[in-house]
Amino acid sequence: MLTKRRPGRPIADDPGAPNPLGRRIRQARQELGLSLAAVAGSDFSRAFLNQIELGRAQPSTQNLRIIARRLQRPIDYFLEEPGDSAAALELALAEAEMSLLHGEGARAESLVARMLARTIPIELRTRAQLTLAVALMKQGRPQEAKPVLEEAIVAAERLKWHQLLVELYDRLGSVYYFLRRPHAAGQWFDRALERYESASVADPVLKARVLGHRANLHYVAGQPIEAIAAYESAIAAAAQVLDMPALAGIYEGLALSFQQTGQYARALSYAQKGLRIFETLRDVRMAGQLRLNMGDMLLQQGRVSEAERLFSDGAEHLQRIGDRELVPHLVAGMAESALEAGLVERASELIEEAIDLSSRSSDPLATVAVHRVGGRVAHAGGRRESAHRHFERALEVALTIDNPDLRARVTYDFARVLEAEGDSAQAALRFRQAYEAGRADGGRAGAVSELDA
Repeated sequence: MLTKRRPGRPIADDPGAPNPLGRRIRQARQELGLSLAAVAGSDFSRAFLNQIELGRAQPSTQNLRIIARRLQRPIDYFLEEPGDSAAALELALAEAEMSLLHGEGARAESLVARMLARTIPIELRTRAQLTLAVALMKQGRPQEAKPVLEEAIVAAERLKWHQLLVELYDRLGSVYYFLRRPHAAGQWFDRALERYESASVADPVLKARVLGHRANLHYVAGQPIEAIAAYESAIAAAAQVLDMPALAGIYEGLALSFQQTGQYARALSYAQKGLRIFETLRDVRMAGQLRLNMGDMLLQQGRVSEAERLFSDGAEHLQRIGDRELVPHLVAGMAESALEAGLVERASELIEEAIDLSSRSSDPLATVAVHRVGGRVAHAGGRRESAHRHFERALEVALTIDNPDLRARVTYDFARVLEAEGDSAQAALRFRQAYEAGRADGGRAGAVSELDA
């Protein structure tokens, strides 16, 4: 006997008309011939799963992940139309944020882009834009993240969402940081801290993240003592509740700052701590960045074989995920390690590979790094003109970057080559230029972590 649905009765209460999320779960379960009890297992009750299928209950992200695994479907399958309900939207956003924690920026971008293509509530839209911007930055696309954040900030300022504004300001500061514009980055970090204090926001992890980003700017400004104090303040702000990516980023910043002060043992200790966390989080890119930093420190200490192993491991892992930005730096590091070991032919092969890789990178620092090492390798191989061309190319690009320390390093290496060639006049000029560049205010050569972007 058929029973008519009473007028005005919600469709979600009608067992014959489950919502799209529940309908997909039921359809997938029936296709596999599984009972409610088989899918529920010991994680939740058969009755609860039945209520989900009927649209009378909503699963948590964790429960939906369990259901998806047992029904042999990706979680995306159940969220194909996130505009269907507020609960499904929240689940999609939570899944995107979880993907970010696992280093899956492309997947997070896909989930959020699908949401933003629909008409959704403004508060949820603004949060989704924040998540999308972080996903873009995770993939090395800060220029694309910038307009997304700017649009979100307009909405958050109009509606006075103070805590969300703190995070949006901080993320926009990170965008400018990655775009090599430290002054603008500092202004946004300062706005984030001012809003945090003036609105009495109570989120110690968020405050620690902003302080950590502010500390990065001290580092790139060549102020290691101030940077160390700022990183330690960030840890003190949320020592008991810092999330792992933020803590790993602060460890990286401390490592680079201690390296800058010549305290290599402490620098390597903090770098190793950060590397362990990034490896645990499966963040291949940040693990690669730390291997690059640690390898550079070890080279400066003459520990060539250890440095070469770090460079090689980092390059191998990054090449598996198709990275184009950091791999040239790591292969150049391998070339420099081979050169220090006296393997000039091997160094020549590696630097040619690094130059080819840098031609496909959008990072000017990669161009400077590979041509600086290329100059050293060419000189060791007796190719004077080639060595000069490499150094001149490295300096040409270095002059376009607000990074006097990087210019100083390239110029110093060029001066040593000129001195070895017997050109004392040009060597003295280059040594003087290196000294003057090193005294100037500006950025440091090594990249500092985004502290969870």
